[in-house]
Amino acid sequence: MAIMTLLGSFISSASPAMAKDGRSASFADFDRRATAGEPLSVVFFGGSLTWGANATDPQRTSYRALMAQYLRERYPKAPITFHDAAIGGTGSKLGMFRVERDVLSRDPDLVFLDFTANDDLTSDDPTTLASYEALLRTMIGRDIPVVQCVFGFKFNVGKNWHPEKLLRVIAHKKLSAAYGTPVGDGLAYIQSKIDAGETTPEALWPIDGGHPDDPGYRLFFEAVRDAYEQAVAQKMVCHVPAEPVFSDQYMTRQRIRLIELPAPAGWSRALTYRTSMWFDGLSSRWMGDVLACDATKGPIEPLSVTFSGTFVGIFGEADQNGMGFKVAIDGKPVMYQPSKKDPPTDVWSMDTHRFGEGRLFMWREISNSLSAGTHTMVITPVPHDGPKPGQLRIESVCVAGQAKAR
Repeated sequence: MAIMTLLGSFISSASPAMAKDGRSASFADFDRRATAGEPLSVVFFGGSLTWGANATDPQRTSYRALMAQYLRERYPKAPITFHDAAIGGTGSKLGMFRVERDVLSRDPDLVFLDFTANDDLTSDDPTTLASYEALLRTMIGRDIPVVQCVFGFKFNVGKNWHPEKLLRVIAHKKLSAAYGTPVGDGLAYIQSKIDAGETTPEALWPIDGGHPDDPGYRLFFEAVRDAYEQAVAQKMVCHVPAEPVFSDQYMTRQRIRLIELPAPAGWSRALTYRTSMWFDGLSSRWMGDVLACDATKGPIEPLSVTFSGTFVGIFGEADQNGMGFKVAIDGKPVMYQPSKKDPPTDVWSMDTHRFGEGRLFMWREISNSLSAGTHTMVITPVPHDGPKPGQLRIESVCVAGQAKAR
């Protein structure tokens, strides 16, 4: 069976754009412009704790909504447009492939960044730190002031409060010192309220241990608001240091949209799903048309993608019947391990069955440890046994890292 090779060109995110209308990454400058009544754009970039999962009304009672209301009241003359760029269950590795489409396209004058929790609060994994730092270098390099937000879970506070174990928070504060960003530390703020006897973890997280109720989101908001006010009062200016704190390996990135390239037999362009299991999981908000195949409609050729870099992932969508796939890079199978408890398998799942029946975006990090240079990845769909329907739906292959050895 013939394999059609799809080859995309690299897009570098390393060079910052010119400042818009004299804008700088200064909080005092944002405050001045907002006070004067200039139209402004603000983006909330993060995961489910930015979206507001478990809030009674995420558009009114989440941290994001409360922060927006605060800014409206502080700057009554300014027409501020607020943009929600939060997808639950995602971190900075997918974020570095979303920043152009979901953040920079909004021409933001201020960004609130939250990926601390989803990047794993207790981990100092270097590739994740590299992806997060790439976001800071990209946004601040465009003269956008950034507020880093530290959120977390019920099991991080109260009797489990051990800030020395929160390696991600420590790392992000180190980035704050180097890049001049304020940090709204919601976890430390909540712990101070617990220590003062004003609340309990059970009162803040009554539904599940991951997402708080409205009182918890209000405390997250208060921590971020205080950080913003301090940044304005201290006239903080974000800047990009000459040398990265952790790594600049992901400053070159590529999101290869498959519909823009020739399709092998059995694959065709399809609209994204327009319903989802939850609102921030609605794939049509985060991607364009997909390249799809369906095992009930004839033979399917494998999909081959040639790229240069050290990191590769797949961004698409699925429902409960989504087809899995096998992956080989440079002729070697790449195994899939959904969690540390699961044994490795050669079939990558691309379905929503663990959540129930419904539709969601899908993100699969295939490899972050490739050698610098050019690679070929072959994706082979794995149909279900029998006549069970199902599709494999991929929007893009996401690539980052060195194109060649230094």
